[in-house]
Amino acid sequence: MISPYFVRANGLGLSGRISGRTSRPRGLVVALHGGTYDSAYYDIGPGSLLSLAPALDLCVVALDRPGYGSSTGSGAAVQSFDGQATVLVSALKKIVDDVRPQLGTVLVGHSIGGMIALTLAARGVPGLRGVEVSGLGETWRPGMREMWGSFVGDDPFVEVPAEPHAEVMLGPRGTYMSTRRALDAELIRPMPMPELKDAVRWSELFPSVAADIGVPVALTFPEHDNIWMSDEAALSLAAGRFTGAPSLSAERFDAVGHCVELHTRSRAYSLRQLAFVEDCLVT
Repeated sequence: MISPYFVRANGLGLSGRISGRTSRPRGLVVALHGGTYDSAYYDIGPGSLLSLAPALDLCVVALDRPGYGSSTGSGAAVQSFDGQATVLVSALKKIVDDVRPQLGTVLVGHSIGGMIALTLAARGVPGLRGVEVSGLGETWRPGMREMWGSFVGDDPFVEVPAEPHAEVMLGPRGTYMSTRRALDAELIRPMPMPELKDAVRWSELFPSVAADIGVPVALTFPEHDNIWMSDEAALSLAAGRFTGAPSLSAERFDAVGHCVELHTRSRAYSLRQLAFVEDCLVT
């Protein structure tokens, strides 16, 4: 059963969703959504991470990152990458203390949530066994950095209209059911301006963040990602940055767009995520 979740960290209340055994599960998965979404991104049907993980005796906590959910009005100081990481390190410690996983914790993150997940892994999280991310890279698609940069301004949030949002987040027609396009419109949330400013700088931040990570890493590059390049050169460049990771998987996932979980192959992807989690916990 998927239930509401709440944790307080550094004086900030973070909402979210939780599934699986909440005391002494085999492992804990903490999932961080991307920009313009919240934790509902991981709760969109029977093939979702929150739905599948309990069968493996895993507890999954999908958090609303600072600036989303219960912390929407939290202010700029905790909505930058650095501010979010500080709050989330504290939140992770509290979640681990509460859930007490037997074999450790694995981070999962999509897009900006993946950037934050890598940032957390680089800082060092006690009991962290691995990190899996999708929808990010180091090499932008031509024009995409400039497009997102054009939204940067003095407003506290950025709101992206549904149609252009879907055009960026989804792959070609035929890679997703028509209902998923409507679902994407339902899932859209205002994006805090501070995280957008840092996301536009991600290509400069990525190399040093990746180099500081000392746990296994899995990178998934959607074939039809409209934001990040997913060719062999882009995969090779990004993979080469993780010089301290004991193991690394960098793979392209075919027939999906930027938001893998909204596509027809979403269940297959969730199962791949869980296979990575299992490997991290038992090796």
